[in-house]
Amino acid sequence: AVHFLIKKGHKRIGLINGPVSLLATKERMEGYTDGLHGKKIKIDMSLVVSTDLSTAGTEDAMQQLLGLKNPPTAIIAFNDYVALDAIRYARKQNKKINKDLSFVSCANLPITHYMDTPPLASVEQFPREQGEKAMEIMLQLLTRGEELKQKNQFFQIELESRLELIEP
Repeated sequence: AVHFLIKKGHKRIGLINGPVSLLATKERMEGYTDGLHGKKIKIDMSLVVSTDLSTAGTEDAMQQLLGLKNPPTAIIAFNDYVALDAIRYARKQNKKINKDLSFVSCANLPITHYMDTPPLASVEQFPREQGEKAMEIMLQLLTRGEELKQKNQFFQIELESRLELIEP
């Protein structure tokens, strides 16, 4: 997601991350920092905010980002629901979505098809494959009584863009 936005010309990329109690929050932060490091862009921690995944929490996060002296030109949202709330907030602030402020989200849920101004792209997380693997592991534990050899499973993700990309 970071490389995608950098390729579109963005240098100030915000991250609305999730609650610290979620593993996905840590993983998104690692992806964000790795992406910026990989493109030799200095990490500005004022561009990283968190939400409790509520509408009010996301609005607070957006207020922090848009209130910066040098606000982001693009934002990566923790998931599509956070993106929906963030986009709605930005529109209330008279921001033109994907012109003044671009968004990329995570989950690639069908809900983005119904948004007036959806994110530029969404990271596909393949929930079916994750669910199948979880069931496989659970059945292995239940039927064979085996201990897990590997605690974590990792899946390749894809950045899905169904939209016309607008240069910043």
